[in-house]
Amino acid sequence: MVATQTTLQNILKEFYIGPVQDQLNNEMMVLELMEKTTVDWNGRVAIIPVHTARNTGVQYLDEAGTVGGVTALPVAGSQGYLRLQVNARFQYGTFQITGPATAAAAKGGVGSFVGWMDAEMKRLVTDFRNASDRRCVSGGRVLGFVNEHENKNANPRTYEFTGDIEKLETVRAAVAATGNDLRIEFIRMDTYATIATWGGANAFGDIAAAGTPIDVATRSFTMRNAAVNDLDLTGLPAGVPCAVRIADAQSAAPATVAADNLLNPEPEGIYGNLANPTHFGIDRTATATGENTLRSSAVLSQASAGNHDRANVSLPRIQNIFDQISLASGEEPDMILMSPLQRQLYGSLFQLTAGTSNTVQNVSGERASKLDGGFSGLSYGGVPIKTARQVDNGGMVFMKSNTWKLLELQGHGFADLDGTEILRANGIDAWEGFYKWYYNTVCTHPNQNGMLVGLTLTA
Repeated sequence: MVATQTTLQNILKEFYIGPVQDQLNNEMMVLELMEKTTVDWNGRVAIIPVHTARNTGVQYLDEAGTVGGVTALPVAGSQGYLRLQVNARFQYGTFQITGPATAAAAKGGVGSFVGWMDAEMKRLVTDFRNASDRRCVSGGRVLGFVNEHENKNANPRTYEFTGDIEKLETVRAAVAATGNDLRIEFIRMDTYATIATWGGANAFGDIAAAGTPIDVATRSFTMRNAAVNDLDLTGLPAGVPCAVRIADAQSAAPATVAADNLLNPEPEGIYGNLANPTHFGIDRTATATGENTLRSSAVLSQASAGNHDRANVSLPRIQNIFDQISLASGEEPDMILMSPLQRQLYGSLFQLTAGTSNTVQNVSGERASKLDGGFSGLSYGGVPIKTARQVDNGGMVFMKSNTWKLLELQGHGFADLDGTEILRANGIDAWEGFYKWYYNTVCTHPNQNGMLVGLTLTA
């Protein structure tokens, strides 16, 4: 068969578009845990009402219906509601096949074209999926957490980081290309207040443009070496970490634009949903109408004494997360996410040592079978623990799954323009198409979710 434009389109639809999109649905580890929700969109904005306050008009009276002899029914109260305003975000992936490759397909038939499509389209969707899942965790301006409680007046000002260290370096490099340091904010996770980090009322800290201030291997970063760069976290309560957020206003306009271009188009990830001081238009530092009920009730670090350096995960600390969430919301997480690198550390909590003996004994009375090291599943108190490489090493995410919503303005798929998915590229000898998805992710009840950060990275 000669591969004409019509036959290429048919192959595209039959062999790739359906199966590839199914693959995307089936392989997004973190996103598939979120509930797809139908909402009304006003343009690109979805409005979600959330219940934040109860009616206070409840009171006990005596048998006569009085208080102190005075008839006094309770003063009427009302339920409190706030509205989350969720903007859709737009993700794209483009594939392109050169004119010579198309010509080769015309000579070689359908099989030749299939080979090119397999190389381009399937791999595009894999890259698209990986980016979607990664931003489901660290999308937006909150990139992770620092656990240490130290006064960083003295050099060096290096912080252990639980978060997307690669993205932090990407943003720093983009801002450094404008000749500026990267400004970050530290958000304390008990009050959501921004901590001043370099003097006076200035609420920013700088990661230097020069040198290598970010160490991906140790998952740490070093603040700018300057006397005015003052950050004292020794006054934080035990177990309270700080979120690391890229500041809206950088030190110069080009730096602000460079950061905005990378961050503003992204969906809000798990870190941002739990730790951003503003939650889809709601200021979580306020308390007047229940804004503080939209805080996560349990973003804690493992260590709770001294400098709060990284420490091994412990069962009492995990239980503390559950208890804090239950106390604040009346609910408990039904899922825990963590990096595969944390699996061995969690599993080590349950390993037994039989002294110095290397003897293997069969005490069942049955014929010996086989030894099977390791474990097939993880859980805590019956709550399943799932591992995902998109979750950063050094932390655990405690999720109430029905509070996480995937809002789609338009579902993912290859763009179908006038009935065709592959078009002539402008200005070059090539054919191209693109994959797209209009969506955002939102947590409607952050106080039913939490994180444990500052965990040891390796055994």
